[in-house]
Amino acid sequence: AQLEYAASECFVHVRMNELFDLVTDYPESLPAVRELQLALDRTGRIFYETLAFEWRQALVQRLIHPGAQTSQIIDVYINTIKVLREMDPSGELLQVVTQPVREYLRGRNDCVRCIITSLTDEEGGGDLYEELKRQDAKPLEEAQLDEEDEEEPPTFDWQPPPSILQRRGVITGQVGKVSSSSRRAGDILSMLVGIYGSKELFVNEYRIMLADKLLSNLEYNTDAEVHKLELLKLRFGESSLRSCEVMVKDIDDSKRIHTNIRSTLELNSSRDDPPVVDAAIVSHIFWPHLQRDSMKHHKKIQSKLDQFCKEYEKLKNPRRLVWMQQLGTVEMEVEAYETDADGNVTSYVKDVTCTPAHATLLANFEDKSQWTLEELSTEAAMSEEMVRKRMGFWVNQRVVQVNRVGEDMIYSLVSASEVNSNDHSFIDHNDDDEQELAVSLGAHEEEEMKVYESYIVGMLSNLGQLPLQRIHTMLKTFVSGSEHNYDKTPNQLAVFLQQLCKEEKLEVGPDGMYKLLKKGAK
Repeated sequence: AQLEYAASECFVHVRMNELFDLVTDYPESLPAVRELQLALDRTGRIFYETLAFEWRQALVQRLIHPGAQTSQIIDVYINTIKVLREMDPSGELLQVVTQPVREYLRGRNDCVRCIITSLTDEEGGGDLYEELKRQDAKPLEEAQLDEEDEEEPPTFDWQPPPSILQRRGVITGQVGKVSSSSRRAGDILSMLVGIYGSKELFVNEYRIMLADKLLSNLEYNTDAEVHKLELLKLRFGESSLRSCEVMVKDIDDSKRIHTNIRSTLELNSSRDDPPVVDAAIVSHIFWPHLQRDSMKHHKKIQSKLDQFCKEYEKLKNPRRLVWMQQLGTVEMEVEAYETDADGNVTSYVKDVTCTPAHATLLANFEDKSQWTLEELSTEAAMSEEMVRKRMGFWVNQRVVQVNRVGEDMIYSLVSASEVNSNDHSFIDHNDDDEQELAVSLGAHEEEEMKVYESYIVGMLSNLGQLPLQRIHTMLKTFVSGSEHNYDKTPNQLAVFLQQLCKEEKLEVGPDGMYKLLKKGAK
């Protein structure tokens, strides 16, 4: 027995230097995990506290640092959950070891987006997508219920609860309750949502991602999104995702309306002038805040949009369409020039996919071949900086060239004789080819903050002065039932309150108490 104890003790000390590898190599490391659990049990569990400290330090040193991607941290966190559930069914070891990881993930801005992306990624989602497809999956609210209350009737796959020894915490030795998450080998999704304490943050993030996916889907195909939405409704609840259902229905309705209008336009138009406009018609109340930057379309493009509008008004009278002018995709054929290996300049026609703003700016060159930056800005009703960025796309496509004349920038169409002689005119211009999102994240957040600001001003008007934590608690209580749910952390709220102080709307005392800034006080 003493030899067995000594061997187990040595084995535990050796494995303490390999704890992080046990997590990253899971499930291949499962036999080693079970051997470590057996060795710990043979030593009377006296090393569990040391093990928890070493494991926690390994995660802090090798995982929690700016160089690690958020998706990698989440993957390691999920593996840690699985390994520690094997070793300690009570879940006490899991809570102690993973606490720094949960706190660090809570502070990463892209954590929620990474979780939702993996959760809905059928090809590369991995464990999270499999978690979403689980047949025994229950809503997140029920995943936190205590199954010893026997609120649900027994089923044929019923298993007896673990023995009192398994339920005893390995560190404190206290007997804990048997939660549904520990009984069903761990509900990983509920633990990830538990990092933030509210599912609303995840629902809002999914809503924003769904809007971009639906609006970038040019074929109006929603089958894949409907399947994922139905799976998410089983976990997050139907009421939370009702607006997402409306968004999907909007795209399905748009497909039917588009088919109807297009068939009508084809009957009334000639072969030389076929209908070219497709539209996604959305109920803006249920969608996130979309890009609403205004611009003036070229008359050729505007006539096509007006034609579509008239047919829609006939079909859906008295409804009217309001175009999101800078959203969408335009497919164009443009003439460009290139120099072959022999030095000869050849012209060719290529297909280009761009935004309506790019198409409008280029269409202006059908009216005249040369424009200044100021003229384009006035004609398109866009800022000069925005025009410069958009024209950078055509400059790098070698369709348009730019020259500086004093302080003015002059854009002109490229001709064959100018390709080699003015090669400098194609450089020194930023290319605006970065993908833009349909959802305006900044405007969406700004709208939410205006709502929070009105609540904060009301609180301080009635109660005088309040500390940060009290404001945070009251916002969670009062804003929860409104259209804009409060899902910010205390740190995010502190940044917002400091911004209000800079705008001279609030002031904060040395004791950390916030109050309204009186007029005339500085």
